[in-house]
Amino acid sequence: MSPQAHPNAQKIESVQELNQLFQQAKGIYLADFTGLNVEEVNELRRNFHKQQIIYKVVKNTLIRHACETSGYKDLIPHLEGPTALAVSLHDPILPVKLISDFTKGKEKQVPVIKAGMLEGSYITTADVETVRHIPSREVLLGQILSALQGPLVGVVSTLNEIVRSFLAVLEAIIQKKQAAGEGAPSEAPATDAPHPNEA
Repeated sequence: MSPQAHPNAQKIESVQELNQLFQQAKGIYLADFTGLNVEEVNELRRNFHKQQIIYKVVKNTLIRHACETSGYKDLIPHLEGPTALAVSLHDPILPVKLISDFTKGKEKQVPVIKAGMLEGSYITTADVETVRHIPSREVLLGQILSALQGPLVGVVSTLNEIVRSFLAVLEAIIQKKQAAGEGAPSEAPATDAPHPNEA
């Protein structure tokens, strides 16, 4: 095998960094930022930084290595053209909301999310519109804290509404995938074996 087939030390370090980042991430999104000018890119970086979202412009080859190692192979087909990573370590849907807010009301709908992993689940561009309607972590906490100040029935009602909302979003995503011919994965048969993803 030729020496060129082996990544150099800097590339290996970058892949290892991405592997660690992917393992810690709650939400990972591949986005195409083509068409943004310098001012817009800087604005987007500031928005990400304020919300502690990690933003990286990374070579597709490095992302591909990290995806293969981390088990996120569904993302690999989307590694075409310029790719930026928007990664959240705390709120899995916050990057989607920030990008959606950034493009709202603009003629140029850039950046575009090509695909992502939400809490380990693969989503496509078609799922983004559904995902962005899931309440953010801060909103959910606010709803719970507000309910805690009232009677217990208010807490129960709020929690039930949160669960219903989240399940409705998941159901919508599943239906879209089934309509596209992907279908839901079949349940594996039961066995006795113990059940052991800068600004």
